[in-house]
Amino acid sequence: MKKVFTLIIVAIIGFGFNAQAQYEKGQIDANVGIGLLATFGAGKAQIPPISLALDFGITDNISLGGYFGYSTFKEEIMTYSWNYTYMIIGARGAYHFDLVDNMDTYAGLLLAYNLASVKLEGGSGLPEPEVGGIAYSGFLGARYHFNEKFGVFGELGYGISVLNLGLTVKL
Repeated sequence: MKKVFTLIIVAIIGFGFNAQAQYEKGQIDANVGIGLLATFGAGKAQIPPISLALDFGITDNISLGGYFGYSTFKEEIMTYSWNYTYMIIGARGAYHFDLVDNMDTYAGLLLAYNLASVKLEGGSGLPEPEVGGIAYSGFLGARYHFNEKFGVFGELGYGISVLNLGLTVKL
């Protein structure tokens, strides 16, 4: 984990001379991320936590958008295996701060519907629960654009993963 943060800091410093500034009204950002700390599941990840987010700048400081996350895990115990699936779909809003030069820093709220299921293979008579419901959370994030279009992002908060890192594109 320490190596990942070091790599991000080195990338930010290394590309600093090409950085693009902050957030603007009308700006649209698409984030594609991978989660490092899954919020659901046990065993070995079949599909690691992945997320997609789309944010639209309503003002120079406020964005609204959507969120989608998905992951699957498989846990094997003796002759049984459990397959866990987790999906979350929601709307999010964020307030963008001008805290660090050349970086979009933000905090926001997520209102979503989550759906989790567990399937048992190799056994019978045991229940296979499916759970769904409204979920809400807060998140903190930062985007760093290397140029007019592309950059990286990191978010900390509840979603498909507690920590998401990935690529961001201005549309």
